Amino acid sequence: MRRVRMRPRRRAAAASADAEPAAMPQTSPRPRRALVREVAGATGAIDVMSSRLGMVVLALACGLAVGVVVSLLLRATTAVTDLVWKGAASLLPVPWFALLACTVGGLVIGLWAWWSADRVHSLEEVMGEFRRTGSFRMRGLLRPTVSFLLPLAFGGSVGFEAGLTGIITSACCWVRDRLKAAGLRVAVVADVTIAACVSAIFATPLAGIVCGVEGGHAPTDPEAAIPAEAGASVDDFELARGAKVVLYAAAAVGALGGLVATGAVLGPSGGLPRFEAIGAHGVELAWVVPCIALGWLLSIVHHASARLFSRAAKALAPSGERSLASVVLPPVACGVVLGAVACALPYVLFPGEVQSEELMASWASMGAPVLIATGLAKAAATPMCLSMGWMGGSFFPSIFSGVAAGFGLAALTGCDPMLAVTVTTSAHLAGVTRKPVVTIAILALCFPVSGVLWSGLAAVVGSVLPVGAPHRGEGE
Repeated sequence: MRRVRMRPRRRAAAASADAEPAAMPQTSPRPRRALVREVAGATGAIDVMSSRLGMVVLALACGLAVGVVVSLLLRATTAVTDLVWKGAASLLPVPWFALLACTVGGLVIGLWAWWSADRVHSLEEVMGEFRRTGSFRMRGLLRPTVSFLLPLAFGGSVGFEAGLTGIITSACCWVRDRLKAAGLRVAVVADVTIAACVSAIFATPLAGIVCGVEGGHAPTDPEAAIPAEAGASVDDFELARGAKVVLYAAAAVGALGGLVATGAVLGPSGGLPRFEAIGAHGVELAWVVPCIALGWLLSIVHHASARLFSRAAKALAPSGERSLASVVLPPVACGVVLGAVACALPYVLFPGEVQSEELMASWASMGAPVLIATGLAKAAATPMCLSMGWMGGSFFPSIFSGVAAGFGLAALTGCDPMLAVTVTTSAHLAGVTRKPVVTIAILALCFPVSGVLWSGLAAVVGSVLPVGAPHRGEGE
């Protein structure tokens, strides 16, 4: 009986003995392992913030370097262009020099393309490939640089934004890969290249940010933007979209700084023209509708020309094989047509940023027919060049086309010239690119703040108006 009575007591005592340790954690100090984890987490957060700040500084530095390089390359284009159109033209002062220079230029471009097997990649191609793969490759730098300079030197109606972006993006990707091989993970060097380059070319940071966001490399894993540990480096995962925008902005500002610094030492070069404010008020603003219609007409001409000369280029190379004739004939034919038109309308040549400033001072004395004809011819000449081997960009020529036609409409009707130029240019550029946000960003510094409303309205309308089947050729 005693054994039976003792069992409950022992179990109760055992239960009370087990219950006592359970209450000890309430009064015991925090475990050492938890304290270490908290300190490590705080230190890791500080490291991440410091690393991100370092990436912003690196983006600024990369942008500064890109701005300097862009400025130097723009000066190189001016030098080679002057060599042909001032140096050679002074030795052969004939009224048909444009026809001669463009024909010879087409021959040189064709022979170089056949020998080098190289071509200029459009801004769309560079942005698209970088977005898909996170990189952009070219065969060295010498051949792409020559391919970039030749169409500009001989007066091609193409812009330099395409060639510059490809060359600099390829160089920055090469630098990034060399640094990565050395153990330094600095993907930001390539990520911010497009933003910095576009900002420097157009001297507009907003355009650089927009193009950087559009052409930035998209992470393949949606969870890649989250670090696995609090102490992980920001180079160990893809940055979130918002963080990249900060880097694009830093690179764009840095590029503009490099452009300004180089200009302070060597003098200004390139960039978009700066127009005066719109002076129209009240019922005068009704001219917005005809101006948009004119920009729409220019866009239709642009895309129709692209389709026409794309077929012409294929007709000159029916076999599809890469023979000497199939590579050389299209740029030579383009040079003949371009030079013949330039004999009557000389402003059809060149990218157009310098010519836009010249028009601001002389449009009133040129006459409406010449100005409108120049705008239409420019709208047709640029896709002709891009389709037939004179590779480059279409932004600067399209801007000039809108400027010339806008001044022509003002001379014809007496409407406010700045309203005509602002609306016509915006509608036309948006009709060519089909991207109103990019158009507004690029033209942001061309026109004063008072014209942003009408520029934005024209860009939105111009981007949605039908232009046939928009041709997405190599140059666009």
